[in-house]
Amino acid sequence: MITDPVRELLEYYLGLLVMAGDYARAIQPQLATRTPKDGHNAWVSALTDADLSVQNLFEVATLARFPQVHFFGEEHARSLNQKYFPGQAALAVHLDPVNGTFLYQHQRANWDILLSIAEHGQLVAAVSYMPASGRFFLALRGAGALTGERRHPHLADMVPLATRPGSRQCLTYQTPEVNERLRGEFECFDIVADDDPARGLDNLNEFYSGRLAAFACRAGDCLDWGAAAFIAVAAGGRATHLDGSPLDIFADFDPQRTVDMLVAADATTHAAIMARLAR
Repeated sequence: MITDPVRELLEYYLGLLVMAGDYARAIQPQLATRTPKDGHNAWVSALTDADLSVQNLFEVATLARFPQVHFFGEEHARSLNQKYFPGQAALAVHLDPVNGTFLYQHQRANWDILLSIAEHGQLVAAVSYMPASGRFFLALRGAGALTGERRHPHLADMVPLATRPGSRQCLTYQTPEVNERLRGEFECFDIVADDDPARGLDNLNEFYSGRLAAFACRAGDCLDWGAAAFIAVAAGGRATHLDGSPLDIFADFDPQRTVDMLVAADATTHAAIMARLAR
């Protein structure tokens, strides 16, 4: 169950997520160019003022109210505040300040801000806030998944969230062999190689719209893909490694770890995909 300290953190951050989203949207039309990060593709290397400023906002807000909490942000290498957080703590907050910076940079809407909380190393909460739609998608260990809107950023105002199976579209990342094996039964799009603004299938929150059947990746970051998978599982989805073995990242959460994973909207879809991969 969610402890009182975790609940207090969540209530504090929900309002901050709305503020950070409003800021990022306000500057999005006139973004200043930043030197890209090291990375093997445009999605990995994308960097904007919003990434650094949103992370700085959460760092400052956390230090002001919860200085005893460990904090890790995706842009930690450029952080002015990382050195002020304890190296280890019972509670740890992880942040991807702009998840989908490539989308954000190109004036698209399906980016989000992803925040997760671990207690004694175990992932206990994750929140995706999508500023363009003003919608929260979140999960609490032992309490399921919830969704809500920006006008009411409080847990008490959230309603149950569930995946919507039925789609045959799969989003993938660095898994050409998976795409090939699923051909004919599922339509697979690599998030980098097959990027298409008109399709708009580039965020795991599409599990809840009914547009996305599954997501498969190799070397996916736990900070973002792992947190999104945690929400999807709590909402009725199924997640494993690509070989079908149990996904262990939630019980021992490391935001800097990369893993292969298969996340499906439901157990039936997951089983169908695993059957194809086994051939």
